[in-house]
Amino acid sequence: MKLGKWSAAGALVAAAVSMAAPIGSAFPTGSFEGGDGREVVMIDGKLEISDLDSCWASGFPRDIQIQNRSKRNFLVYATNDCSGEPTATVAPGGSATHYGWSAVAAR
Repeated sequence: MKLGKWSAAGALVAAAVSMAAPIGSAFPTGSFEGGDGREVVMIDGKLEISDLDSCWASGFPRDIQIQNRSKRNFLVYATNDCSGEPTATVAPGGSATHYGWSAVAAR
């Protein structure tokens, strides 16, 4: 009789765990202090940049909303090729909107 009760309890635990697994996998990755630890930068809340060493450029100079989810400064430039002096810096873990044309993470 005891074996039957333990089997039923085990089945309930297994069912609860299997229902919770899809919920846990739905959380985004690369976020502050969570996810899979990837370092990314979000542009305008839509574009995720994961190759922080490559220069990202907009089609034209404009206000760019930046969410820096990396551990490096993210530099904004007035040129289309990340050259010259940066016009703004977004600190690690920071969010800001800056006028610029291109951006890259500091080395």
